[in-house]
Amino acid sequence: MSARFGVNYLPRENWWYAWAEDDDTFAEDFQQIAALGFDHVRVQCLWPLFQPSPSWVSPRALRRLEGLLDRAAENGLDVCVTVLDGWLSGFDFRPCWLKDADPFTGAVDAAELLVRAVADAVAGHQALWCIDVANEPNVLMKHLKAGEGEPWAARMLNAARTAGVPVTVGVDHVPWMSDDAPISRAFLAEACDLVPVHAWPYFTGALARVGEERAWAIPDYLAQVARATPGAAGKPVWIQEVGVSELWLKDVAVADFAERMLRRAAAIPEVGAVTWWASHDISRRFTGFDELEYGLGLIDAEGRTKPIGARVAEVVAELRDRPCEQAPAEPAMVLPAGRAPDLDFAEEWFARLGATTGPAIRSAS
Repeated sequence: MSARFGVNYLPRENWWYAWAEDDDTFAEDFQQIAALGFDHVRVQCLWPLFQPSPSWVSPRALRRLEGLLDRAAENGLDVCVTVLDGWLSGFDFRPCWLKDADPFTGAVDAAELLVRAVADAVAGHQALWCIDVANEPNVLMKHLKAGEGEPWAARMLNAARTAGVPVTVGVDHVPWMSDDAPISRAFLAEACDLVPVHAWPYFTGALARVGEERAWAIPDYLAQVARATPGAAGKPVWIQEVGVSELWLKDVAVADFAERMLRRAAAIPEVGAVTWWASHDISRRFTGFDELEYGLGLIDAEGRTKPIGARVAEVVAELRDRPCEQAPAEPAMVLPAGRAPDLDFAEEWFARLGATTGPAIRSAS
């Protein structure tokens, strides 16, 4: 059975500021996304717009979210709703009432209120696939020690489960590549129904360490780490964010790099879904984003499919019809107890890349 393929949706017309607008461009965007062959979208609820007060969730924003799911259903797309988006596209979007409060220790009740309100609003909708309680929350947890973010994450996951769908917490790569993260990989594997992986070749450091000729295998590597983590057995690994910028590459075409990443991800049986970042470029009329954020889409800000979008669509269509077969298992690499699967370990793994997948990773236990 082939993996699901989707995109992290960025509204073409007004980015995620669209939550505060009255436009109805979701339908047009979803038509384009569906036409490229994708089956799902991951959407982001900007926290300040959904919860202007710690004790109040905006009914208008919730209705807008329900409308988005309606438009998705009309175009045959399933939706993952990501709720607490304080960190998104390089910006800290925490609401103003959090100015003097720690969202992970001093505002937990408020965050739980929003997660539960969103879960209740979308529960039972035909387009709802899953709920992601937060986008890369560990980025804002730098003041917390190992494991100290897990009580917060557990409460958010429990609140999201009221919707009756799979739940996850969309951390970045750090928990999978270290042993001292505020939310550990052991917790993620045990507590999440979909095991989340963000597999960026640049932000993981893979491009700098192993170069353009091998860094495209980073989704393979991180998925191997995730599936080897105790607690993940039998659960689908979701490569929730993967993407590449032409600003990062010198010798390999961005479309070629993208194709290689997708094929590596699809070759791993435990990978249940791959979600590209992003559907659309950010319009230049919105200033302040890092330069790379304006060009990560498969569709440009005028609604035209880019060459990388056409290539990704071709690969997705092929993989749906003929999923990649995993290569014969090579001798597994054992992750010894007490050693993190960091870039030092990853470099050893990249040195042993096979034609279809890298060597399997096994934990010492």
